[in-house]
Amino acid sequence: MIKRAVSDSEITGIGSSFDLTKVIKIDMGMFPLSAPLRSKISLITAQFSNMSTPTSPSTATIRICRDILGDHAVLTETDSSIFSGLTTSTKGTAIWSIEGNVCLDSNDHLYIFIKSNTGSFDVEYIEINWNNSGK
Repeated sequence: MIKRAVSDSEITGIGSSFDLTKVIKIDMGMFPLSAPLRSKISLITAQFSNMSTPTSPSTATIRICRDILGDHAVLTETDSSIFSGLTTSTKGTAIWSIEGNVCLDSNDHLYIFIKSNTGSFDVEYIEINWNNSGK
């Protein structure tokens, strides 16, 4: 069964370096809450707004970790092109196709760190689509 998990708040002022104060926590929604996460992540989508001009970012880089400090990665730094909106160049989307298995024994939270190649943007949300392996 395909499931989705979405960040619950907007993060503003993302720049060209990872910022520990702007980590995005994703609750993968396991039940019961103590259940380990065993999943195959297929797609990650990030929606941006307030993309800076004239130095507009063209690439977003993410790192997904099992800890809030970013020291234990489950996905190392990965880039995606940012595609700006059709009606406004200050909104955009980046998508990463992962197809990778993730196992967390102690909780079901993932922490996403994100940065731009140049300029800045706000993250409206990040969505993770995944399948539960069930074991």
